[in-house]
Amino acid sequence: MIVDKREVRYHEDASALFAHLGGLDAQDSVLLESSDIESKKNTMCVAILSAAVRVTCVGQEVTAEALTDTGRAIVERLRGQLSGYVTAGAGDTVTFGFSLSDEHDERRRLQAPSTAEVLRKLQLDAGYAGEYLPFLGGGFAFDYLDTFEKLPAVGPGPNTYPDYQFLVAETYLVIDHLSRTAEVEAVGVDKHELDARLDDLADRIASAPTSYDEPATSADGPLKVLATVTDDDFRDQVKALKGNIYDGDIYQVVPARAFEMTCTDAFAAYRRLRSTNPSPYMFYVRGLAAGKTYELIGASPESNLKFDVDTREVQLYPIAGTRPRGLNPDGTVNHELDIRAELDMRTDAKEIAEHTMLVDLARNDLARVAVPATRRVADLLQVDRYSRVMHLVSRVTATLDPDFDALDAYRACMNMGTLTGAPKLRAMELLRGVEGTRRGSYGGAVGYLRGDGSMDTCIVIRSAFIQDGKAIVQAGAGVVRDSVPQSEADETLHKAYAVINAIALAQGTTPEVIR
Repeated sequence: MIVDKREVRYHEDASALFAHLGGLDAQDSVLLESSDIESKKNTMCVAILSAAVRVTCVGQEVTAEALTDTGRAIVERLRGQLSGYVTAGAGDTVTFGFSLSDEHDERRRLQAPSTAEVLRKLQLDAGYAGEYLPFLGGGFAFDYLDTFEKLPAVGPGPNTYPDYQFLVAETYLVIDHLSRTAEVEAVGVDKHELDARLDDLADRIASAPTSYDEPATSADGPLKVLATVTDDDFRDQVKALKGNIYDGDIYQVVPARAFEMTCTDAFAAYRRLRSTNPSPYMFYVRGLAAGKTYELIGASPESNLKFDVDTREVQLYPIAGTRPRGLNPDGTVNHELDIRAELDMRTDAKEIAEHTMLVDLARNDLARVAVPATRRVADLLQVDRYSRVMHLVSRVTATLDPDFDALDAYRACMNMGTLTGAPKLRAMELLRGVEGTRRGSYGGAVGYLRGDGSMDTCIVIRSAFIQDGKAIVQAGAGVVRDSVPQSEADETLHKAYAVINAIALAQGTTPEVIR
């Protein structure tokens, strides 16, 4: 296989360029953008403009499907590399089967063959290499943990995202807003076809409009938003989980609920969200789940797991502690109210205790894969501000043990304590009993794996899963011993509101939440 690249014209509006280049027409595509927390200015964009392979994990089975001629070559190589795990498939598709490890030693269990092997081969042993490629973009579901731990079985929920789904990039775009440069890189099996593809793409980028015409919208009334769990029922769930805390089962737990609404244009909603709520991790993902097209949009403030292959530093970014921004009636920031809200959050014993517990949990998670004596809390109890809310945040780092890679680190740390509670496994067992269905993409991760071994992902929060014209917006609340049930119910809406509002604005209206 051959890899080549081109420098191309810089575009400030990366999502508009993504749309002009067909990102909305493809069955499978990934757009990842980033904004600076303080300045809110765009910093970076990467996108898969065309995918060679779609890789989907459901339970202990992983299916790799070739989408192009290049994809067929990749799938054939993969079939040979993992021949001992092939269970089905011929031609363009191959399915691999794995099993839950019964190994008790933690280190050996992390290194046992698993569904992660398929991603590992595509990332680290793909048979081609460029400056950016191989590049895999996609995400892990919250429920991916089922493939490594024995949790109570639950049925599917309205969010049907598979255990994981990644696209292997055939044509890749990177835009650096800080240097105002852009490049495309692609892989192919034929040099003439590859050159023609890159030349055509460079021409299309050179002539592409610099703006995006937002679709006209009209609405007869407010957008009806229905909480799938009423406030009354959510309060009861919080009370029941507090009983588990009193009994000593857990210290903290994060129940969640969903808000459902009509969504006629997921990309328009994404553009509204990125405009009103610029965040370090913004994403628009298209793919197939349960045999139907889905779109996943989000503007997440929270890193999931990040691995820098040059320094071998692995990083977690726990967020716990939330307050609404201090706003004037017209939506502008009232600095006096904002400072009061920050002070209230910083001096709230419940918020500080919850946050400190989750920082300690992050340290414990990293201990499973870290070089001894390298863990440290690089930042503690800082405040990040977004359009509607502010958060207490910390940053925990460690040096990754040379026997492990980024996928091992992800497995060791999933799911993040800010979406589960502590102790993690017991908290997730209790959540399964209370929530009763799979969470899907919510609380999982979206991001990328690169061929150099690096990984960068965010937690899927401030997000919406859209399928069949319906959006599912999920949000949780951290419950501890001193939690007030109604306050936790209110917190779920505070966290979900930025996404709900963006979906409503994209349809020319405002939300009416029924809870």
